Amino acid sequence: MVEAIELAPDYYLSNFRALVDFVVARYERLLSAAELEFYTKFEALELDSQRLYVRLLSRKGVPSSRGALFRLGKLNYAEIDDLAQAAHQLVEGGLLQRDPVLALHEYLPLFSKAELLALSSTPLPQSLKRPAVEQALLQQESESPALQGALTAADTLLAVQAAGHFETFKLCFFGNLNQDLTDYVLRDLGLYRYEKYPLDGENLPFQSRAQIDQHLRYYDCLEQLETALEAGAEEIQALAEQLPDGIDNDATLHRRLDRLRLTLARQLERLEALEAADQLYQCCARPPARERRARIAVKRGDIDTGLVLCREILAAPHNEAERVFAESFGYRTAKKARRLAGWQPPAKYQPPTETVTLPPAPERVELLAAAFLEQASPDVEAGQLAHRCFYVENTLFNGVLGLYVWDILFSPVPGAFFNPFQVAPSDFRTPDFYPQRRAVFEQRLAELDSENLAQRVWRNYREKYGIANPLAAWEALPEPLLALALARIPAEHWRRIFERLLGDIAHHRNGLPDLILFPAAGGYELVEVKGPGDRLQQNQQRWLAYFARHQIPHRVLHVEWQQP
Repeated sequence: MVEAIELAPDYYLSNFRALVDFVVARYERLLSAAELEFYTKFEALELDSQRLYVRLLSRKGVPSSRGALFRLGKLNYAEIDDLAQAAHQLVEGGLLQRDPVLALHEYLPLFSKAELLALSSTPLPQSLKRPAVEQALLQQESESPALQGALTAADTLLAVQAAGHFETFKLCFFGNLNQDLTDYVLRDLGLYRYEKYPLDGENLPFQSRAQIDQHLRYYDCLEQLETALEAGAEEIQALAEQLPDGIDNDATLHRRLDRLRLTLARQLERLEALEAADQLYQCCARPPARERRARIAVKRGDIDTGLVLCREILAAPHNEAERVFAESFGYRTAKKARRLAGWQPPAKYQPPTETVTLPPAPERVELLAAAFLEQASPDVEAGQLAHRCFYVENTLFNGVLGLYVWDILFSPVPGAFFNPFQVAPSDFRTPDFYPQRRAVFEQRLAELDSENLAQRVWRNYREKYGIANPLAAWEALPEPLLALALARIPAEHWRRIFERLLGDIAHHRNGLPDLILFPAAGGYELVEVKGPGDRLQQNQQRWLAYFARHQIPHRVLHVEWQQP
């Protein structure tokens, strides 16, 4: 059980300072003069001013052309002794702007409806909705400009400055602009313990200023995404042209750019701008770009191009899902066009299936099925061992893999780790994860035998227990389960399952069977449970077909409810 930890009132300041200090210590040569000046100005502030600035920087505020807006009179932080003095020092240091000159419509969201009604030069009905109140005030201001002065007189308005510089610091620290200082809070509360890995200069993800700028430009484009998608084809194409080119050896940036291009191209498809969509898909190196191009070609009546693309996929699929698409779509297209030469219908695997009838109960159907399978054990009183059945779903094989390859997961691959608080390398759920470490993974799998597996798993289980690992859910790996699994499952079966997991972790880490049964007579069996009306999902079907190809024992257990 995690012991409760009380955070200091200004814990956020310690976290902020640790972040910016970390970035300056490692990336000072890549930071701009303005970014370093921002850091120097902040360091020179008194504690209360630092606290206030980080508080405001961490809050959303009201967006404006001069920065996020706040009302001084609405701020209340117990750990800041003199808010007005703290704000004054920030204004003097250029990190806040007092009462910025703005258009009236930018000020209005700072005030409540009641306050706006009170400031109106002519009485307005209380029943008016807020948008109508704001519209009335804008009309008044256009006829007799005075309201803006009344608003600024009502309270001191503050606009946060230099927030864009902090974006660069966040990018360098987190590797993205989606995370925040919450990761520190989780660490401070003891909710996460992180593995220690080297963060030396050679392995830092950013090696040039141009690289940082291209990532920042990508995020600028990402902010424009929703607007472009709603605006239409021309705006989508214009946004696509603004995307950075990418940096050699920066797989993270190329993945992000591909993901954004795929989103833009998909919307072009929906808008029937098929040629523009196809051209954008051609700029993408990752799935499902070739799939979408094949669909577009067939939709436009170009059967030859569609089938050629399917054959290209089958010759070198990026992942299993892409291969399955090419087999199915290619065959259906060839059949419809009466060009079946060289095309075969995709094989469909029917797993062994059993149906049982159980009394309805509030427990999960998987747990009821596990209890049923255990009750089918031999007579324990006669001295025979009982069946053991565990609900494992996606936790057992992922967890054992995470323990077996722990050192490889956290090895210092260039660009994998941005900061000390990562549960996984940054490329963990991407197609680049396995190729980046192919040689060491292949060596580890080649040396896998029952003794080697058990030794590594138990050593890491004892030494690393509780440390965050992207594959290991500690609470789902009780020692009795691990002991039986390592003793009963043959090394070859572990190897085959690990190979498939590592080949495409993002897609294959899910869909594994619900239960593992350890019969009294020995061995094991994987059991997928389906309740009334439930059907096998595609990822589950693919796992079951894989088990069949490699003689891994499995079956599907359908549960029906007893009728009263």
